[in-house]
Amino acid sequence: MNITRRDAFKNLSLGAGAFLLAPFLRQVQLQAAGNSLAIPNRFVFVVKSSGIVPNGITPEAFKDQESSSSLFNQDLTKVALPSSMRALEPFKDQLSIVQGLSGKMCRGGHSSWFGMMGVYMTGGEFDAGAVLRATADAELAKLNPAPFNHVGLAIKGKALSNDYGGTMYPGISAVGPGQELPFQGSPDLAYEQLFGSAVSSSNRAEKSFKLQRNLFDFMVDDIKKVSKAIPSSEQGKMNAYLNAFEELQVRHSKLTSMKHQIAANAPGYSDKFTSTVEEVRQEAQFDLATAALIAGLTNVVTIRLDNVDMTYKRLGIDQHNHGIGHNEGTKTQSEYRDIIQQHHSELLATMANKLRAVPEGNGDMLDNTMIIFLSDSSDNHHGTGMEWPYLIVGGGGGKLKLPGRYLRYPKYGEQGCRTIGDWWTTLLNAYGNPIEYYGNEDLVLKQNGCSHAGPLEELLV
Repeated sequence: MNITRRDAFKNLSLGAGAFLLAPFLRQVQLQAAGNSLAIPNRFVFVVKSSGIVPNGITPEAFKDQESSSSLFNQDLTKVALPSSMRALEPFKDQLSIVQGLSGKMCRGGHSSWFGMMGVYMTGGEFDAGAVLRATADAELAKLNPAPFNHVGLAIKGKALSNDYGGTMYPGISAVGPGQELPFQGSPDLAYEQLFGSAVSSSNRAEKSFKLQRNLFDFMVDDIKKVSKAIPSSEQGKMNAYLNAFEELQVRHSKLTSMKHQIAANAPGYSDKFTSTVEEVRQEAQFDLATAALIAGLTNVVTIRLDNVDMTYKRLGIDQHNHGIGHNEGTKTQSEYRDIIQQHHSELLATMANKLRAVPEGNGDMLDNTMIIFLSDSSDNHHGTGMEWPYLIVGGGGGKLKLPGRYLRYPKYGEQGCRTIGDWWTTLLNAYGNPIEYYGNEDLVLKQNGCSHAGPLEELLV
């Protein structure tokens, strides 16, 4: 793209689509000018309840290889994933599994609340407790600003609650001391809040944005102008950008084939963004998060995937997460967990596939994204904090030696063991915050001479 074409962006006069198109155009313009910093770092934090059992995400090839006094660091691309994670097989070159990191400085039980990303002890069984500091996801949002600096999307509220829909405060993410991040639990409202600005500035638009309306109706003139200004080398990214919005055009026909399948659980069946089926709402929130990332509306999204009250009825599960955690029901706990994990893996894979389809720089958007899958209760339904597994999809901008690796740190209390405080310190250091240590240190490890508070140097590029 020559300088004349770059200047053409500045002369574009956008109408109704200005809010949605402007961040996208800004990125294209900076990249065209040779600005290596134009490609942002993006993060998606997917928080599930009831723990991630380490054995359930460990490849069979690594189960009998215990790590004691040193880090077990292996090539993940050469082994098969667990069957419940099969959907992620195409992304193994950008997949990483991190195990063994402890979080005993956090609360155990059904939820560690803000502790899992704030690294401190807070709350009780039904109380999220005090917000001591900005959680790690919010700190990364500060380092990667966007029109919507940090988007929170939820399916359910607090760990032990029936909260459903509307603005919720699940007690897991905070923008600063005493400032909890609000989450939107209704996909239709989240759609309006994120994308409704495209029509609010139009004199032709209704004041209240209707989901059934075609978003492109309000953007068509702007899209024509932008398409003329963007060179052929950027058309691939533009097409992916538009495809993301096409998927958000909520039409009954998109789910026609599912209507009978979910009818029993959705008496008022309508569409993906107003469905009362919780698995469908999860799909909608992932669609929204992906589209917002592609549009450049945000660089950081935190998704509250479920809570212990949620029942995956569409998956044929007859127990809520709490019952599963207490070994209730017609199946074993591991069988239930595998069914749910397969569904979660498919959600992650769908997002990763959409990001991989968007050209960016010398690669694609997935190269510059980290999708971090974690639990608010560490390693089990009643989390012990002894181990906090992480599943990461994406290249992370090449700033960490993670993609394609399986890492297991020594067990708690053994020499070489590390903590989630070290993990979040590593991420913050890698992406622009030189903090010496993030969160509270494990005083027991420190007293016994096993603490190594600081970044995981072996992961830094």
